[in-house]
Amino acid sequence: MMEYPNKILETDVLIIGSEAAGARAAIEASKHGLDVSIITKGRMTKSGATITAIMDMSIDSRSAKKLLGLPGDERDSPELYFEDIVKSGAYMNNQKLVELHVKEAPLRAKELQDWGLRWDTVNKLPGHRFARSCMSTGVALMATLKYEVLKLNVKVFEDTMALEFLKSKGKILGVIALDLGTGNLMVFKSKSTVLATGGAAQVYLHSTTAKEMVGDGYAMAYRAGAEFVDMEFPQFMPAAYLWPPIVRGHPASANMLWTLNGWLLNKYGERFLANWDPERMEKTTRDVETRAIWNEIQEGRGSTRGGIFASLAHLPERIITDFIEDPSKAHLKWTYEAADVAKEKVMEIIPHSHFFDGGLRINEKCETNLKGLFAAGEVAGGLNGGNRLSGVAIAQTQVQGANAGKTAADYALKNPSSEEIDEKAIEDMVKKCRSSLDAKEGLSPIKTRVKVQELAWQKIGLVRNETDLKLAISEIALLKKDVPKLCTQNKSSIYNQEWVNALEIENMLCVLEMISRGALMRTESRATHVRSDYQKMDNQNWLKNIIIKQVNGEMKLTTNPLIVTRLNPIA
Repeated sequence: MMEYPNKILETDVLIIGSEAAGARAAIEASKHGLDVSIITKGRMTKSGATITAIMDMSIDSRSAKKLLGLPGDERDSPELYFEDIVKSGAYMNNQKLVELHVKEAPLRAKELQDWGLRWDTVNKLPGHRFARSCMSTGVALMATLKYEVLKLNVKVFEDTMALEFLKSKGKILGVIALDLGTGNLMVFKSKSTVLATGGAAQVYLHSTTAKEMVGDGYAMAYRAGAEFVDMEFPQFMPAAYLWPPIVRGHPASANMLWTLNGWLLNKYGERFLANWDPERMEKTTRDVETRAIWNEIQEGRGSTRGGIFASLAHLPERIITDFIEDPSKAHLKWTYEAADVAKEKVMEIIPHSHFFDGGLRINEKCETNLKGLFAAGEVAGGLNGGNRLSGVAIAQTQVQGANAGKTAADYALKNPSSEEIDEKAIEDMVKKCRSSLDAKEGLSPIKTRVKVQELAWQKIGLVRNETDLKLAISEIALLKKDVPKLCTQNKSSIYNQEWVNALEIENMLCVLEMISRGALMRTESRATHVRSDYQKMDNQNWLKNIIIKQVNGEMKLTTNPLIVTRLNPIA
């Protein structure tokens, strides 16, 4: 039986999420002499998206040379980096956020270097005019950040799933959470809260992110009344492996294909990117490459397994071997991939869900519209607009993580919490949380999760249309009615993944409804949002952001003018 929480854990600053953005927020908040606590659904440094990064953190090339001692290009500048981010985002970006990002990203990269992180080199990746991608690994980044967090005596509650925000008079007071190791509820009361839960790529059938990334943070914030921006722009990456079997489901990292000048081929052996970007071919931007691959598959020119071919067969074997054996390329490859590429030379790949450009609507201080709630990293929208450039995500975690931590600390110092916790909200959560565990019969959470992911992939995926989106919204409404009918076969409350799946499904449906309704409203194709029934970009009518918020229990969509500071959209 789940224990009713008889003790409320109090902290000055509560951070939900322990990886790059959350860890950086904790470090900054701790500088103010406050009590700081982190709760994380998994284990710190062993969950989330950061550890899967190869990784590149982009800063302007001049700063890479000046501050980090890397072989950068002095012709570059923060201003040019700003332009590339905004153009990549198809002008949907909040330019105030972009200005702050290009200004502070080099400082955060230097800070990481001073803390012991080693930058191997700086690369030029698609969409960037200069070499801006400072290369390391997500594992190294998290080891660096965790060491700093532990030095500051931040309390870290691992295997703790946030379930619902506690509110009073429009102010966030903390969160109700589930201790996955005991099956008991926990209540955290805080003066300020930073949401750093990452994205929701796992709402889709094909994704290479961690299994826990289903959008819990989005859904909790939505139910609490937070505003969202650009949710119609989830980002899909060109390639996850279908073949060889040993790497199926892993991301096909750009190094083997991009650095070694690999070819993408359809079943007829045609380099189909010639029809999409004849100048750059396989070195085109990720959104173009993803759509091109998807198009080949949908039109029947893919492989029998449902993907397309990625080939290095045209290269002399010695070139591939030299690449694999070169110790200076360690940051560019994963050993399982290198070994299988050397053996196979031809792989099969399929697009996959990778990143969410949209998220909670924040300002430059990472403040949301809810008092006491701040957001940082992928869970926050506005920076990337309609499409994120490579390397911006890691930089975003460090810039926004630091700003969110500082702002949350300032808020906690100025706003001591005196409101009482709503006991009824806790009682209701106990019943809601236990329902699938206590049920004697009902729907399988595991099968329902797959059903939700398949719906997302088929109707709300890379290419959308009005018919599919309306069907998706109707099916989401039906699936919502199924949530109370979920029943776990495993009745243990200790580390029960089936139970976690049951708790996640409502959150997944919330995220998918935001994507669906935003995509239905935006009657054009722009950046990662592609409509087969509106194939052109419509600058006359759609140079504006879509804002989503729950109002009186209903999902309401409105539009807002773009936030422009210096780069006017091309009308």
